[in-house]
Amino acid sequence: MEYDKNGQILREFYARHDLTDCFERDNTYLESAFDEINRIWFDNLCKIDEVNYLMIAEAPLWGKSKSYIYNPATPFTQFFQKSDLEYVLGTKIRDKAEFIDRCNQIGLLIIDISPFALNTEDTTINYRRKSKLNPHGITKREYRLLIQETLPTFFDCKIKELVPKASSDIRVFFRYARVKNMFQNIVVDTLIASNIITSQNPILEISNPAGGINRSKFKKIIDGRE
Repeated sequence: MEYDKNGQILREFYARHDLTDCFERDNTYLESAFDEINRIWFDNLCKIDEVNYLMIAEAPLWGKSKSYIYNPATPFTQFFQKSDLEYVLGTKIRDKAEFIDRCNQIGLLIIDISPFALNTEDTTINYRRKSKLNPHGITKREYRLLIQETLPTFFDCKIKELVPKASSDIRVFFRYARVKNMFQNIVVDTLIASNIITSQNPILEISNPAGGINRSKFKKIIDGRE
């Protein structure tokens, strides 16, 4: 997977926001993050025999610490805690390396919907809601447009790579309700065309309004009760 096509889409996105002068600085970080994140992701996909569960996420935090769910050298975040998987599997897990191994063993794959590790420290544009205090946040409309434009050069490419490993009864779910609400109708055609889901398959979500993962919802999906 190459960054260039995604980078060009982002260049045009910055231009539409009159931020062309900021693009080169931001793009140096974003291209490096893209390359490292996707190398880790594809290496991890190779370790999964069969994909039984597909969790659709948003984008890695990354940044200077390289925070990413598949990076064993970085701490857990609220996105997916070790204790969440311990609860679902009913077992103790030593560290993040073992956590990643357990996810792979049960065939749980996490896929991001956006190719860009935007944040408030390393990039001018960020995913937070646009406001007076955050003038370079993006609106829902702008965010949807960015995902639509990068779908063929990012999300679709990753789905294509996992298809040969997808189980016949793969369960697909969103990590966040807001991501489901914003993007389900954008990605559903890709999932159907790839035979990941049928038009009748509901796509669930496992978010907890109080923060973190709704463990009850998550466990039902893993146990095959949803």
